[in-house]
Amino acid sequence: MYILLLLLFQPILHDIYSTRANAVEMVLDSAIQKAANADNGRFTPEIIDEMRYTLEHTFLLDGADIRFTGTTILTPRGEYIEGTLSVKSTPRWLFHSMFGSQDREPPQIVRYAKQMSEAMVR
Repeated sequence: MYILLLLLFQPILHDIYSTRANAVEMVLDSAIQKAANADNGRFTPEIIDEMRYTLEHTFLLDGADIRFTGTTILTPRGEYIEGTLSVKSTPRWLFHSMFGSQDREPPQIVRYAKQMSEAMVR
């Protein structure tokens, strides 16, 4: 019985986790491109709100589970802009305790990005 449940549901759990991790990475990569361009030079409130909106409405994540930290002050050309985006992790194993695994899964999916600013500060 357990083997049947494992064969039916384990691939789905891995797909959900993988999709969520890819979504976080894709959204952060898109946002850092906007933050680094010559008009911004930082993560503006609009860019941060756009990241949240995309994760909430496109990927259906709970807004309370989304955390962002990053460069929010104007960064001149040649210096780095950094950002870390994290969301609540989903379970990856159906029968975690059944196989005697003591290590716990990370509670969050965390992605980090760093890019050089193109902003011309005058």
